[in-house]
Amino acid sequence: MCVALITGGRPDDAHAEQIAAATRGRTSPPAAFLTFCAKNPAECARSGPVVRSVSLSPQRHGELQEVNAHVNATIQEVSDLAHHGQEDVWSIPADGRGDCEDFALLKRKLLIQRGWPSSALLMTVVGTPEGEGHAVLTVVTDSGDFVLDNKRSRILLWSQTGYVFFSRVAQANPRQWESIDGGNARFTAATRHGFHPQSGR
Repeated sequence: MCVALITGGRPDDAHAEQIAAATRGRTSPPAAFLTFCAKNPAECARSGPVVRSVSLSPQRHGELQEVNAHVNATIQEVSDLAHHGQEDVWSIPADGRGDCEDFALLKRKLLIQRGWPSSALLMTVVGTPEGEGHAVLTVVTDSGDFVLDNKRSRILLWSQTGYVFFSRVAQANPRQWESIDGGNARFTAATRHGFHPQSGR
């Protein structure tokens, strides 16, 4: 499992045509996220204005593609246990190695360096159809919530990924997390593989 899941409950089914995820209030952040922020406060500070969404111009879309492709190509995927000697450690992969949340953290960092506001770049905890915990970066745009993922080069809308969405960083406060109102139709398939998230409340 790439990340430990801490959720406020099971999400409802969402429809494939949904372009933006809705949140339903605060939830507990992943414990490893809190540890990461304590060690790296600058990475968990707000950058830029708080915006509802970013206008997805061709230039902005190109930046998403470039950053996603660059990080996926240059970072070697390795488990936290092999990398750090323990499970579920969040870090910026400065040594060129990391797992899912490390890929997402680096993508967030690089996009902020390009002028993106942190309120549109949300660390997100999901479940895969195989029942594994996973982390991705959700980018909130006026064309929908897009997912930057180390498992694929293509950038997809959240509702097209096949993932179950549980929680993500709050747009107004990068140290707070919110539960997501709706996973998708593959939630049942995930639970058949033994995927049983624990409540963080």
